[in-house]
Amino acid sequence: MDDLNLRARVLETLECLPLITPSEIGVAVHQGVVVLTGHVSEASHKGMIEFAVLNLPDVRGLAQKIHIAADLEFLDTDEEIARRMLRMVEWNLQMKGRDVRVRVEGRWVTLTGHVGCSDDFERAEQFARMVRGCAGFDNHLVVSSSRRADAGALESAG
Repeated sequence: MDDLNLRARVLETLECLPLITPSEIGVAVHQGVVVLTGHVSEASHKGMIEFAVLNLPDVRGLAQKIHIAADLEFLDTDEEIARRMLRMVEWNLQMKGRDVRVRVEGRWVTLTGHVGCSDDFERAEQFARMVRGCAGFDNHLVVSSSRRADAGALESAG
């Protein structure tokens, strides 16, 4: 893929990321190396952008010059953190086999339920690290190919 098309793909990816304002991020590409400039309001947003760009095909390297302009006076409520986490799950995990519940107490996120593959299990954990306001998390998700199979196993065990 040439640099111009790769730049377009990076810009499309930024448009799809929740919580990111793509107009605040500059993108340049040279020989497959992506250079990002601009600013975000949270360190977690910077991590989200890095994760998304590095996972694009044909990206050979990443140089970040993104600055964090945090508003330290703003304290997130548990409800806001839960909404952000749910949005991340809805946008990024595969629909098949997904049954994720988010509980937030004292800014601590707990994930429970089922995901369809180990990649989604790992992604959910990464999202919990990225969500603004999250002080920490517990991942109690279970990887299962079918929720029905899990329900049948529980019934036969009981």
